[in-house]
Amino acid sequence: MQINFETPPKTCVVINPVSGTLSPDVKRERIQSALQAHNVPFEIYETTGKEDVTQVVREAVQLGFELFLAVGGDGTVAAVASGLVDTQIPLAVIPTGTWNALARNLDIPLAIDQALELVFQGHRIRVIDAMQVEDKFYILNISTGVGSRTMRRVKREVKRRLGILADLWAGFIELIGFETFWFDVTIDGKQMRFQALEVMVANSKIIGLKAIQLDPEIHMDDGILNVCRLYAGNLIDFFKLAMSILLGKQREDPKLLCLDAMHEVKIHCREKNLPVQGDGDLIGSLPLLVKLRPKAIHIMVPTNFNA
Repeated sequence: MQINFETPPKTCVVINPVSGTLSPDVKRERIQSALQAHNVPFEIYETTGKEDVTQVVREAVQLGFELFLAVGGDGTVAAVASGLVDTQIPLAVIPTGTWNALARNLDIPLAIDQALELVFQGHRIRVIDAMQVEDKFYILNISTGVGSRTMRRVKREVKRRLGILADLWAGFIELIGFETFWFDVTIDGKQMRFQALEVMVANSKIIGLKAIQLDPEIHMDDGILNVCRLYAGNLIDFFKLAMSILLGKQREDPKLLCLDAMHEVKIHCREKNLPVQGDGDLIGSLPLLVKLRPKAIHIMVPTNFNA
């Protein structure tokens, strides 16, 4: 299925002006130019960081908008998608963030002009699963441990200036004070306890970059969540785990274990106030309950995308 632009849909554009390194004016001008060239009726909403973007989108749905463009990073995309769950209204991703992991996962072009070209010329609609935490939904992954603690270190203004390097440096600093945690995890009612650097509930095989994959067999539309334990007892173990992932041998490495969840995942930890991230943004702290919402979001992908 494709969007029929012969009868242009009423379109809502949600722009995060501070995501990535492109200036807000450049983002706005290119979006406006493309939509006007195709005679698409549209309104633009620029986020401030203070509003509930999901609620803004839900209100726009009630006003009759038929297509949404999320212009920003993975957090912005997740917030917009969260407001579209179960509506069957399509979402187009225009990646302008730091990592753009969802775009990489779905082979959406990372250049803004090419991403817009995909919207108007060569796309199909794919229906993917979502992960629910309270009344919000996420697409890629939800995790707690070293990764989420790293995010807490990174200031927004530093990330905007240095991009991926800010995250990598903060991660290196976090690893210097190497620490693992004991987690109590319940998957579809089955309880277990294990030690880990990070526990991740994943709907996407990619972590940040396409070369970094939890498990090649994770799919976003199979009605299954994957609960992954990443363990390393020291820095040498960590670098061995990283090499296993980069070389595509993650399924052979016992330090990375992924289990299927069909309904829900509960995560507890004795560590107080251990933060939780969802799609690249901090969303709270443990304990955590993640529920699967299958076939929840309609999203544009390239016509030749088959993964």
